[in-house]
Amino acid sequence: MNRTQDAAYLLRPGGPGDAELIRDFVCGLSPRSQQFRFFAGVAPPSSSLLRALCGGTGADILLVTDRAGQVIGHGMAADEPASAGTASNIGLVIADRWQWHGLGTLLLSVLVSRVASRGVSSLVLDVLPLNRPMLGIVARRWPDAPRERTSDAIVIRPPITAREAAGEWPVPGVVGLHDDRFYHLGGRHAPRRPAA
Repeated sequence: MNRTQDAAYLLRPGGPGDAELIRDFVCGLSPRSQQFRFFAGVAPPSSSLLRALCGGTGADILLVTDRAGQVIGHGMAADEPASAGTASNIGLVIADRWQWHGLGTLLLSVLVSRVASRGVSSLVLDVLPLNRPMLGIVARRWPDAPRERTSDAIVIRPPITAREAAGEWPVPGVVGLHDDRFYHLGGRHAPRRPAA
């Protein structure tokens, strides 16, 4: 049985050298998790999707890996011009057995801190209406963010707050920072069941 104090992971930047790890991660996601993140089943990912997930299109990529180095979470922020400044389109997904332990909130917080440090003025999050976990995370952090319903998604456009831009927003769970790599040991971030 996996005890929470034994849980450990690394949150680090990702890149083209992680293509095989990211492919395996995407292929291991349940159809529901693939649908929530990509709006379709994508396993195995196409070469163009894999290139984007590795940062080949200029996106800022963050990976959460377990003790063995396997990817258990993926986040990306792709900057784009906006009517007032620059917006960053955010997307993230956590491996099924690691969901509901705060890793999504952690990954979102670190992504927001990184885009805020680049001077991005707002975010764009496309969320399926059935993706209640992500809608809940966003509602707790940005309860008044503008929302727009499209034919298949809810588009949420929270502004970067002065607090986030100043780097004052707390990033939960991050207890160490070294060479642009974020570490965390223990806490509530543990899988629901032991690895098979």
